[in-house]
Amino acid sequence: MLDEVIVFRKTGVVLWSHAWVVVKGSPVNQLIHQVLLEERMGSLSEFADSTYTLKWLLDNELDLVFVAIQQKHLSLPYVEELLVHLKHAFLQVARARSPTELDAMYPCAAFTPTFLRIHAEVEKRALAERVTLKKQRSFAESKKFQNTRQGQKESATVGYAEKREAMEAEVAKEQQQAVAATAAELTDEQIAANRAKLARGGSAKKGKKDKPTGDDEAIAVGAARKGKEARNWDGNGAKEPGKKEKLDFSKKEDGRRAAVFQGTGKLDLDAEFGDLDEEPSAASGSTEKAPSQEKGMLARFSNLVGGKTLERSDIEPLANKILDQLVSKNVAQDIGEAIIESITASLEHKQLSSFASLNGIVRTAMQQALTRILTPTKRVDLLADVASAKAEKRPYVIVFVGVNGVGKSTSLSKVAYYLRTNGFTPMLCACDTFRAGAVEQLRVHAQALELPLFEKGYGRDASGIASDGIIYAKQMGYDVVMVDTAGRMQDNEPLMRALSKLVNLNQPDLVLFVGEALAGNDAVDQVRGFNRSLSEFAAGRAPRLIDGIMLTKFDTINDKVGAALSLVYTTGKPIVFCGVGQTYADIRNLNVEHVVKSLLR
Repeated sequence: MLDEVIVFRKTGVVLWSHAWVVVKGSPVNQLIHQVLLEERMGSLSEFADSTYTLKWLLDNELDLVFVAIQQKHLSLPYVEELLVHLKHAFLQVARARSPTELDAMYPCAAFTPTFLRIHAEVEKRALAERVTLKKQRSFAESKKFQNTRQGQKESATVGYAEKREAMEAEVAKEQQQAVAATAAELTDEQIAANRAKLARGGSAKKGKKDKPTGDDEAIAVGAARKGKEARNWDGNGAKEPGKKEKLDFSKKEDGRRAAVFQGTGKLDLDAEFGDLDEEPSAASGSTEKAPSQEKGMLARFSNLVGGKTLERSDIEPLANKILDQLVSKNVAQDIGEAIIESITASLEHKQLSSFASLNGIVRTAMQQALTRILTPTKRVDLLADVASAKAEKRPYVIVFVGVNGVGKSTSLSKVAYYLRTNGFTPMLCACDTFRAGAVEQLRVHAQALELPLFEKGYGRDASGIASDGIIYAKQMGYDVVMVDTAGRMQDNEPLMRALSKLVNLNQPDLVLFVGEALAGNDAVDQVRGFNRSLSEFAAGRAPRLIDGIMLTKFDTINDKVGAALSLVYTTGKPIVFCGVGQTYADIRNLNVEHVVKSLLR
């Protein structure tokens, strides 16, 4: 049983809805923020949260979204068909209204009886199909019955009867053919020809050819000596009795054969036929346009698709070119394909205005989509969040995670310098008890920045050190606790369990994933592995996943900024900082406009 069906515009205006029960929470808002605004939609797909499953269908002609909401544990196979019929019926009503009238349709009570009739028909048809599929066979129809004596006997009887009927039908068919052949009447000419063959004896025996008679041999010899007679034609294509004209032009009049051209493999069109782009002379009297002129005139209008409805076949060639460009800029292949599919779905069946360029439309849609993906739905304002925690008289806790060698300790020091220059007092907490020299490295950064360091050496439980450090920072009145963790690969289960324990036990305010801008597809695998491990090893608690991303070595990639897009699309979390150099001040916020231009350039 469905919970609710709703129709709304992409602008957020609800046009019509029908609910069977009260839906808890805001699943439609989650669909808008986590799917539609982040370009994770297809032509027909589904989205699930902790309670509900949402299936939707798009209409790009009027920018409508049709959504069906059901309980997550239910399986309703007829929902897709219901949405298709709902879309068809609702568009018939909506097309008769102007945009202003369409926005004022809600609650559109007149459409509810139509929908209830459609829902009843679809549900009844789905129930009938399910009953047909689940109908049990009788024992006589089962394989078990065929293995019994009675079943084998009946099978043999049925098989013998079928064979007998087939043989009788074949015999009857042969008899009918024989009767038809006998009933056919022969003409006098056919009878005379048959008698002549019998008299010669050439066709009396099967497999032997007719022997030629004396007359036949004379005719054959005469035809061989005479040869083929040439046809005579007049100028109008009719036969002319007194004139003979040869049609063989392979020999010249003096008897020599005509020269045969043997090419060298290259054909110089300009030398043989003149310049193809040159205009014909006025003396020739030709009124045809030169190919170059025609091509130049048509090139301006060849890409215009104004006034037509876009189909998938129109969009895919350009979309595939953009996909190749994204992959060349370090965007993960599967993520690029998902974005292209979302763009294609958003443009399919869209009615275009006059003199619209297909290339411009696709690129504009791609630019808007990339901007929406890179623009976070929930921005991490670090300074505001730290100030809010300080007002609550507690330290703001940041945990830095990532694989080996991406620069977590250096990135932590840059963020600490950023916070210190903005009037806060951060404390560094050394929880990398696995790598030799990690504590000493962080101590050097703390001394350079003149900041406190909390550490308990090596071989200790990292989650316990972080817990003690948070308590110590609260007692000493420090504003921020910056937890440095050991680098680990996403498939290292013991270390990932330890990290999950640290995060879920201490519940930090911000879990910051540090990744390289050079990584590309590897960065996507890393962030997916970290999120999966943090969720699986949560030990029954509500899992804490990655909250933000920090990209290092962003100054070394030129325009190959695809890793930023891949990471944001994978996690749905924003890029908080980008490392752009070697000093503590080399830290920047992500410039979304610059990244989008670099991806499409």
